[in-house]
Amino acid sequence: MDLGLTGKNVLVTGSATGIGRSVVEAFAREGARIVGVDIRDDLITEYAAETGFGDSITAVHADMTVADDIRSALEQVTETFGGAPDILVNNVGAGRLASFEELTDDDFHRTFELNFFSMVRVCRALVPAMYAAGKGAVVNVTSDLSRQAEDVIVDYAASKAAVASVSKSLARAYAPRVRVNNVAPGPIWTPFWSDADKGWLKNIEAAYGKSGQDAVDALISDRGIPMGRMGTPEEVANAVLFLSSDAAGFTTGSTLGVDGGSVRATL
Repeated sequence: MDLGLTGKNVLVTGSATGIGRSVVEAFAREGARIVGVDIRDDLITEYAAETGFGDSITAVHADMTVADDIRSALEQVTETFGGAPDILVNNVGAGRLASFEELTDDDFHRTFELNFFSMVRVCRALVPAMYAAGKGAVVNVTSDLSRQAEDVIVDYAASKAAVASVSKSLARAYAPRVRVNNVAPGPIWTPFWSDADKGWLKNIEAAYGKSGQDAVDALISDRGIPMGRMGTPEEVANAVLFLSSDAAGFTTGSTLGVDGGSVRATL
């Protein structure tokens, strides 16, 4: 299917690694022009050159927890595109496995600054301009935990649930010109999990008393994921591209789960 994304201007936040990187590369393969924003903008430049998409991908630096950084980055984005993007993907996000009792007020504030307020600030700056331009699509990357909370990573789940709620409000406020949807990944094998220092894998190994793939398999079994595996960032990117395209032209205010069936709710 031709998604009609050739020549589109696309902004992706949190695009240095993992899901964000796969989203950028998927748009580049479709012939889009992308600005990737991340605190590790050097990694974006590296993979753009490695993959041969250097002419299609521009890297911009920003700490997405800092309002002034976001403002400066968006000035560079609009200068690059000559205006607001056609497509906005708010992907940036992070979290750590911690129980409710372990989480401090500062933990909640840090998580919400990155996962929630970055989306609010970017949308506040760009979505009205997209509306004024006559057409646009926003895809916010949330989480299966925004729909089915667990007893750990409470701050992360709450921040992603807040993103999903604001997405619904924006979808109503800016229709019919701008569509706003969510993609809600389940467990996806990225550095978010696998990083030796900051990834969740070490916590999973400690929780189950197993190592490597055995620990991952224990988690999958414990959570009862019907597909019996973790997802790939490419599978999430495919969902983002679909919701960004005119193929999803009658879809707004929706959440598309890419979670292997981990969410049991019917709504």
